[in-house]
Amino acid sequence: MPLHLYKMKITQTTLFILLLLSSCGGKEDPKAKKQSDYKVEKVNELVGIARIEPANKIYPLGSELAGKITRILVVEGQVVKKGQLLLEMDESTENAQVTQSAAKITTRNEKIKSLQAKIEALSIKLKAAEVNMKRDRALADSKAGTDKNAIDSENIYQNLQADIIIAKAEASEAIASLSELSAETNYFTQLKNKKKIYAPEDGMLLSIEVRPGQALAPGSKIGEFAPSGGLIAITEVDELYAMDIRNGMAVTIAKQGTRELLSTGKIVYCSPYLSKKSIFSDKADNLEDRRVREVRVIVDQPGSVLIGSRVECIIKL
Repeated sequence: MPLHLYKMKITQTTLFILLLLSSCGGKEDPKAKKQSDYKVEKVNELVGIARIEPANKIYPLGSELAGKITRILVVEGQVVKKGQLLLEMDESTENAQVTQSAAKITTRNEKIKSLQAKIEALSIKLKAAEVNMKRDRALADSKAGTDKNAIDSENIYQNLQADIIIAKAEASEAIASLSELSAETNYFTQLKNKKKIYAPEDGMLLSIEVRPGQALAPGSKIGEFAPSGGLIAITEVDELYAMDIRNGMAVTIAKQGTRELLSTGKIVYCSPYLSKKSIFSDKADNLEDRRVREVRVIVDQPGSVLIGSRVECIIKL
């Protein structure tokens, strides 16, 4: 290739590359935010969306055993006391097992009493046989009696000793089996008791997710329970103002979007670290790559808000 044509080709290629770089790198994304775009403005208050939750965490209630529900004695939203009966399941199988074990215990107790009476009667005979054995042996030794009578008396005494040993062994075995039967009865009684669901502590039954007649598998969820102990509002503060908040600060809790007062409160917890904004956006694509500090506010008038509702927390700085 001639030199001037080679130089012309290099020049054209260079111009094309320069034009391409100019067209790609010369424009800025109008949506892209620089660090300098986030300016910390002086504010007198911070407003954040909050979620109302029990101060003590909500947790599920469940059935440890399988069974068919026969009765539900409470309704959703009902306040209950610790130990209050909430739900019953069919106990017919457990009742039959307890009755059968109890019958075995009764039979075994009767056998133990009979053996004890037998041992007592044999012991009385043994004492008499011992007297006779000593007398007959003394008579035989003095030639006033025969050896045969002495030997017969000794055999009677020894046989009674053997009978007592056997009776005591049978009684010991019966007593040991009685302990096993008692343990069995206690086990079936515990199973029966687990067919009843009680309130684990004072609180409120937030939901009931079962119905009478429904068959439950082991570990089935029955509903959700909120322990007593007040309510809190959980909100998030942007990282730009994260260091402006502290425990004890006054908070106004208002209806979302209206500023209508619901309750007063104060901050009782400030997270020691920042995390990604998450809990108050319904759509994942709405989340910005921002860091927030979780804040918890004790609600002074818990009767004015519902668990699970969203409110505004207005923090006075």
